[in-house]
Amino acid sequence: MNPELRRNLWLQFSLTRLLLAPVAVGALLTLTWVVSDRSLAAVGEVARAIYYLLVVLWGTRRAADLVAEEIAGGTWDDQRMSALGAWQMSWGKLFGGTSYVWYAAGLAFLALAGCYWAAGTPPWQSGEAIQLLRLLGTGALAQAVAMLVSLALLRRLAIRRRLGVSLSQVAGILAGLLASGQLDGGIVALFLPEVAWYSRVWDGELFSLATLGVFLAWSVFGIYRLMRVELKFQSGPWAWLAFALFLMAYCDGFLYGSIRLAGGDLGAWLILPFLLVSALTYLALFLEPKDVVRYRWLGADLAAGELRHAWVLLPQWLPVYLLTFVCAIVLCLSPDLGSAGLRLLSGPFVSVEALQHAQGLFLYPLAITIYLLRDVLVVLFFNFGHGGRRGDATAFIILFLAYFPLTGILVSLEMVSLIPILAPYPLAAPLFNFAAALVECAALAVLVYRRLALAGRFAPVIA
Repeated sequence: MNPELRRNLWLQFSLTRLLLAPVAVGALLTLTWVVSDRSLAAVGEVARAIYYLLVVLWGTRRAADLVAEEIAGGTWDDQRMSALGAWQMSWGKLFGGTSYVWYAAGLAFLALAGCYWAAGTPPWQSGEAIQLLRLLGTGALAQAVAMLVSLALLRRLAIRRRLGVSLSQVAGILAGLLASGQLDGGIVALFLPEVAWYSRVWDGELFSLATLGVFLAWSVFGIYRLMRVELKFQSGPWAWLAFALFLMAYCDGFLYGSIRLAGGDLGAWLILPFLLVSALTYLALFLEPKDVVRYRWLGADLAAGELRHAWVLLPQWLPVYLLTFVCAIVLCLSPDLGSAGLRLLSGPFVSVEALQHAQGLFLYPLAITIYLLRDVLVVLFFNFGHGGRRGDATAFIILFLAYFPLTGILVSLEMVSLIPILAPYPLAAPLFNFAAALVECAALAVLVYRRLALAGRFAPVIA
């Protein structure tokens, strides 16, 4: 047996806890049975509610706190130096650390399945089996996302343990709500009789279950990759790039019919992927630590031609940004993006009517990527400074002000010609969009390079 799994099982279970869970769950279900005048439907609904509360609310808290608890207890460094590999550590913690939650929730799950059976619908029938599997997948996804986010925040909020755990739990709960269909627009729970994806129409329940399983697999794989980082294994940025490519292909499947009706041009295929990889670039940029020494090593390896070692040092955002740039080039060469595509790219401050008269709009995707590069340099500049611990927060506030309040003020004052100083603007002349972004990129690149150079010098000790 996995040593980490065995250790967690010993920690989670005792005779008292083994007896407490069935007594508590059984008492609640018995009370429901008595109060509802022996209604199986009421007992089933209460069992479902107990299951969700345990796996989504309590389970996400446990999953989010697994590593943070080890750090607080002073045992994490010893574990990292053990002979366990990243995969053993990952699933041993995820399933072992939440094993008691699953033990208690499993009792409610069995009660729900028993209610189905007693009502004359065996749980192994197609519809009921899919619903029960979705219940299991929802809990597993919520807990996996919570642990995934906790590992991503671990290097950022190591000192603020409770903040990182709470944020991770919120992320896990949101994932669980999306998977269960409790939030509108859930990308995992597509509760439609039929789902059109690419050239086929799929059964809605089976498609949602398959989607849930795929995203669960990606979440567990993400835990494994981040655990490799924690255990000091060398890991390149290919996993985040692979997820970006998967997400591009997955989301484009829902637009297949519209794209084919619009002529099936390559640009129409890449509009949504372009926006997705842009968002993933920002996400990786803010989640990953920006270690100035690591960036210096990367520059030195690239200059020396040590490409294999440079690949290991590459930040996660860089390959995805290059993918964004490639998508932008293809979009610029596309003959027609369509009205929906232009609406997606234009932003909230431009009307559809105004877009019809814009000049040089085909170059706008490339302008977006240059502004994205500017934003990357802004984040790196503040992280490479003396106040690097607050660099992400400072950069986020500055970029938020530039893209929303300040741009909105310029629109309200009818000074739209100045918007390219702050953000890309589709109605501006292409030369102005490019010139403003390139000048800002050049200035920021010089500032970032200077901070990189200063990081290589030893500051004098002040007596």
